[in-house]
Amino acid sequence: MILRKNISLTEEYLKKLEPLIEKHNGNLSAVIREVIDLADAAFVDPDSVKRLISGLKKEQNLTSSTLVWALKNLAGRLPDEETVNNIIGSSVSSISSLEKRLNEMGGEIYWGLSVKSASNNDMKPDNAVFTITGKNMDLNRYLASVIALYVAKNYHLGVTKIRSVNNSFEIELVKGEDDRALGSVTENFGYLEGAFSELYKKPDFWSIIIGLYIKMNYDMVAISRQSFEGLLGGKISPKATICIERFCDYPINQIPSDDFLKKIASLYPRMGIIKNVDINKESLIIHHGLTEPLAIRKLADMFVELLSLNGRTYSATISENLIIMKMQPEVGKILTRMIEDLKPKETPLANYHNDLLKLLDMLKNVPSDEEFIKSFGSKFGKKMIQNYETDKKIDKWDAGTFIKYLQETNAVLGQDANWANISENVIHGEIRACRLVNNNGNAGITNCMFIKGIFNSWVSHAFGDLSKTVYESQGKNPCEIYIALKGD
Repeated sequence: MILRKNISLTEEYLKKLEPLIEKHNGNLSAVIREVIDLADAAFVDPDSVKRLISGLKKEQNLTSSTLVWALKNLAGRLPDEETVNNIIGSSVSSISSLEKRLNEMGGEIYWGLSVKSASNNDMKPDNAVFTITGKNMDLNRYLASVIALYVAKNYHLGVTKIRSVNNSFEIELVKGEDDRALGSVTENFGYLEGAFSELYKKPDFWSIIIGLYIKMNYDMVAISRQSFEGLLGGKISPKATICIERFCDYPINQIPSDDFLKKIASLYPRMGIIKNVDINKESLIIHHGLTEPLAIRKLADMFVELLSLNGRTYSATISENLIIMKMQPEVGKILTRMIEDLKPKETPLANYHNDLLKLLDMLKNVPSDEEFIKSFGSKFGKKMIQNYETDKKIDKWDAGTFIKYLQETNAVLGQDANWANISENVIHGEIRACRLVNNNGNAGITNCMFIKGIFNSWVSHAFGDLSKTVYESQGKNPCEIYIALKGD
């Protein structure tokens, strides 16, 4: 039975009912029914209602304090989809109705916040802005993450900008592909999702690792097992691409160069490989934090190789604290490709002479940069000796096999030279004539730099980086070279 009666209410009582009137869209009958339900609960257990009201009158009660603590410690994590749906409900069909629902919720106890929105289209927006204002920034940020996740899934809007000022939190969103939209939400609000997921999966592992990093003051290096095995196996250049490729989810040659540099700057300091890196237009300045000169050189070589595999040619200059990586002209890419394409020769070793002449011809118009030119000489020389090693089935180099190799390569370098042992661990060379250097002016200087790079790579490949090559009487006849081999 429906009983209809007239009710008289003063302005004072209507004001008290305003939150419920808004909630029920002005339906006063629905408001009265809810008031009666609340009154019925109060009559059943009046003491519980008194305790509830007493607690809510306090600015900080158990429930609100717990909520604030939880949200503060959830920064960097996203609410799950079920939670978002429970908060927003099923009646939202537009940006304005979402704003209305959020304000209804924001007016409830504990929250004390309000939401304003703007969009170019209420039903099918291409962009939107939400501003959340409230006394607690952790609550504001949490609600922003709820909004971002909801509109990403329902309107395909991705986060382009977030801003926190005083007691308000603003998010700007633009329409995009689903994956990109959801990715932007994770990037801005769920950046610790993966970390916490792994932490909960393997708490024993991470409690030990984190504790160790703390005790070591983060003075640690993280490398892949393959790289570690390569180091133990004595490889000069252990595989260094694994981590950066996994981090970027692409093969190294498919990562855009600008993104690649940013990823290096983000990843390698965290891995402990370097301290920091500054990215400039045509150079990288690497703060390495190493003390051993040989280690610094190997690190520089590793970066040269990584950048080359990504499609850019750099030369490296090292110092006590820095490695300066300078980007080289486009001709460097062509030179690198030409060297990589060198194949073992079925005909005599001297036939590499034609390949050498082509490379030197391309270097004629390149600005004179000794490190750059020597680096290509090193690449060329390494390719030569590797191919010779394979052809002659050389397992281990000694002074005798190396001298024989040097004598056979005289024709490649266009030299009239004599090589011999002058002690157990020292090889001496007397170069009486070098057609690529002598009487060639500036080109001769460039050619000499290139040939030095060749010799350095031969010695390093055959006997290790601790071996030394010393050039005497440069530019004069005869030119003398001393090669000190690494002792056993």
